[in-house]
Amino acid sequence: MYLGIDVHKQYAQVAVMDEAGEIVEEVRVENANLDDLAQRYAGAEAAIEATSNYYHIHDTLSEHLDVTVAHPKELNQIADTDKKTDRVDAKELARMVRLNSVPESYVPTDEVREARALVRGRQTLVENRTKYANKIHGLLSDHGIIEDVKPLTIEGREFLRELSIPSPWDSLLESYIELIETLTEEIQNLEERSKSALGL
Repeated sequence: MYLGIDVHKQYAQVAVMDEAGEIVEEVRVENANLDDLAQRYAGAEAAIEATSNYYHIHDTLSEHLDVTVAHPKELNQIADTDKKTDRVDAKELARMVRLNSVPESYVPTDEVREARALVRGRQTLVENRTKYANKIHGLLSDHGIIEDVKPLTIEGREFLRELSIPSPWDSLLESYIELIETLTEEIQNLEERSKSALGL
């Protein structure tokens, strides 16, 4: 059997094709129930498109099926279909699996996925740290302090802590400094974890 699985955020449209190219089943399945369907067709070949949430779906299906992840930009047969629907897409994926013509997409290893997630998380923390550094610059400007202070450096933060600023801005300044220090520590932790995930 050959399964074409058109994956969406909450559900998947599935088409099952036999050796003769006939569709023997079409069904819409909640993503949470895909494991049951995969078990029913254990050993069959299947194709899904590389979407934003395909990692989890791929891992679930791969427990029971031989899964190929299709490269979305190369799925010309689907993209060029005039009557594009979930059912049409699923059937086309099933047909391509049967003909061994799925344009395969790279599926990263667990280690690469972990490293990518850590890198994305680190970038988010860096952006937040920059936001608090900018808040400090704005606070200093509001109080007529024109020194070129670098809040991301130890020396810069030492300078900031020695400033005399009226309340409540002094408390705000200290809060921003502490957040920058916390974020810097977490950024360094994520750097180490991402290197470890890749065996570096």
